[in-house]
Amino acid sequence: MKKFVIDASVVVKAMLNEDNKIALRLEKLLKRADKNEVEVISSPLLVIEVCNGFRFGIREKSKSLVVFADFLRLPIKIVNLTKYQIEKSLALAYDRGTSVYDASYHILAKANSAIFLTCDNEYYNRARELGDIKLLV
Repeated sequence: MKKFVIDASVVVKAMLNEDNKIALRLEKLLKRADKNEVEVISSPLLVIEVCNGFRFGIREKSKSLVVFADFLRLPIKIVNLTKYQIEKSLALAYDRGTSVYDASYHILAKANSAIFLTCDNEYYNRARELGDIKLLV
């Protein structure tokens, strides 16, 4: 089964309707996940990063809580990184001049034979030659 790792940039852009194209792509991907045609995974970091995106992207607390509840129902499997994968994330972040957060999604994808989907152009440009990554724009 084909696997994808998504980061907060994809979820926040889609759920806050910042980019209709991204929202449609995520919707199609998640429908395929519902049908068990693909698996969509991410790290526990996704939940906190998405919350932060909602905190600064939605003015009203009550609306943010509703959108967050919708997020929690998405068919995204949360997978913990091993200590070794966290160490690899730290090393990759140094090697590419990125955050450990971004590198950890990429390491998670590599460890699970998945494609890392991101809207983070800066990270993509720094790490694309490593493979297993696709920029959604």
